[in-house]
Amino acid sequence: MKNNRIRKQVYTHIPVYSGDVSGAASALYEFDGLTVIHDPSGCNSTYNTFDELRWAKRESAIYISGLRESDAINGNDQRLLDDIVTTVDALSEKPSFIALCNSPVPDIIGTDFAALCRLLEKMTGIPAFYVHTNAMHDYTVGGANALEALAEKMTAKERIDGHACEIGAANHASHAKSVNLLGLTPFEFPYDEQVDHLYDLLESAGFTVCANWGRGTKKHPVSFKDVSHASCADVSLVISSIGIKTAMYLYENYGIPYVIGNPLASDDFDSVVFNDLLASISSQVVKNSYLSLLDDSASTAFIGESVTMGSEAAASALSGTPARLIRTTECQVDVKSFFHGETEIAEELKKAAVIHGDPLFKNARSHGVRGFDATRQTWIDEPHLAMSGRLYFRD
Repeated sequence: MKNNRIRKQVYTHIPVYSGDVSGAASALYEFDGLTVIHDPSGCNSTYNTFDELRWAKRESAIYISGLRESDAINGNDQRLLDDIVTTVDALSEKPSFIALCNSPVPDIIGTDFAALCRLLEKMTGIPAFYVHTNAMHDYTVGGANALEALAEKMTAKERIDGHACEIGAANHASHAKSVNLLGLTPFEFPYDEQVDHLYDLLESAGFTVCANWGRGTKKHPVSFKDVSHASCADVSLVISSIGIKTAMYLYENYGIPYVIGNPLASDDFDSVVFNDLLASISSQVVKNSYLSLLDDSASTAFIGESVTMGSEAAASALSGTPARLIRTTECQVDVKSFFHGETEIAEELKKAAVIHGDPLFKNARSHGVRGFDATRQTWIDEPHLAMSGRLYFRD
């Protein structure tokens, strides 16, 4: 039994997804804050060079603490605090917040990040919060935790009391429905045209974006103001699993319902999502636009992140080809099974005739045998930045 559990967690022929720390750094990238990853020097290139596409166009204040062995053993938290204060003073503009992210060693020794955040707030006068990461989970967990921590810290009721929801007021005057976009990150949406097209689709359907908790473009920029506007929206749209925890927080604390689904999957599916948005606003209920359209017995499969590939599977069903989802990311937005470890993934691949997903999944093996067999199966390449990085990326 123990060997079976271990085998499920082992990857021998396919890479693991980008880690939770990368997900956190990505989620907070465009909100003008200071993200500090408590980790040894040199790891910055992993989080921000290999897993980040935006450096060439827009920089972000993401720093590594330069954790040393002696600091870890002796618990020298004062050096971390002093270095952060020095960094804040050196920035040309005061950051909107300070986010502390964990790595394996501080997690193991039990560093008290909540206390560090309280000290930082006293020392700098800047809101500070902890993002639970430990490099043991995938990017969806880190990204979801980061946005949830941001929501808890920066949309607290005492912070928005008296704040006029200018966007919401303008929307009600024009009869447009305002939407929060949650989970719009480069891991799922690496190209600017995807983001711009999503805005166009929403506008044509009678919606306007109240707050984008993700990535922006030159045409549709993102700023820290989006955070404070989020509580004024009529509904939230979760377009990747990174946004699910924030959607749940806004629903539980502000009564903002949410819909899960990616309108970019197809013209037919975007109609489903938009109808669900309207129904969610009128009835104040939560809806998953793709879940009921999936067929677990279908011979066509979509493998990858829940919302992206689940929406594509639903779009396939609407076009006449039933499809199922092989969910391989951790953050759960539905009740579909999560397949983790190369063995489980390979066994699921064997059941399909046509598979849509990142090409690297073709190499998944179970007991030395590939799950994908090119002689009897068809693979449709859909590269995923969080899996294959820039290997198939189109500049």
